Amino acid sequence: MSTLFQNPVSPYPGWERRIYRLSRPVTQDDVSAFLGDQDLYIRETASGPVNIIHKYGLLEIHCIIGEYEVEVWFNPDRGAYPSEYLDALFMTRFN
Repeated sequence: MSTLFQNPVSPYPGWERRIYRLSRPVTQDDVSAFLGDQDLYIRETASGPVNIIHKYGLLEIHCIIGEYEVEVWFNPDRGAYPSEYLDALFMTRFN
């Protein structure tokens, strides 16, 4: 189990958490690309600053620059759409 995201805190009650391993480390360019016109939040942790990208009430991506893993929180009430949206985001950067 990853030690990067040891103390998970759901952004909203009932949201589900997944950890994804990527093909390469996350860069600042990846964060900027995922961010689009959304707000970026940064939380300081023992593992380093966590970039938090909230995407339209569907999901929230937590990533640390230079790491291969990201933590993603899903809104399960939205069905499969958040997962499909995340897959599309990852395909634009990590394929």
